Amino acid sequence: MRKFPVFPLFLTLILAACGGSDRCEAPKQPAKLAAKDLTLVQKADALGVPPSRVPADGALPEYEDYVTRINDSAEAEYCVENEAFKARAMKDEMATVARAVAATCKVSREEPVLATVLKYRNCASGHD
Repeated sequence: MRKFPVFPLFLTLILAACGGSDRCEAPKQPAKLAAKDLTLVQKADALGVPPSRVPADGALPEYEDYVTRINDSAEAEYCVENEAFKARAMKDEMATVARAVAATCKVSREEPVLATVLKYRNCASGHD
């Protein structure tokens, strides 16, 4: 039986756990998407058709609706990230902070908000 080297595996797991995105930094404001900047795949998603069936003509009302939904979603996500970042050092219970962040950002599901609060709280306490 061949022995598997444990050290390289251990080192790989340690390095995988410490990614470059694990820094405790304020979230960046998302860039607004515009209908004129949509890719072919995004246009297909907006129309609900395969990319090969996207019409070649200009902006359609469906594109504007799609862009509005994407921008609203990105803004809500940024709000949750930003509020959780600002609340990272609060000593209140996490569920209370998560409810406050969800109410501030007008988000209905608290589970992802709770996960974000936990992420920034762990980051602030040095448990990346």
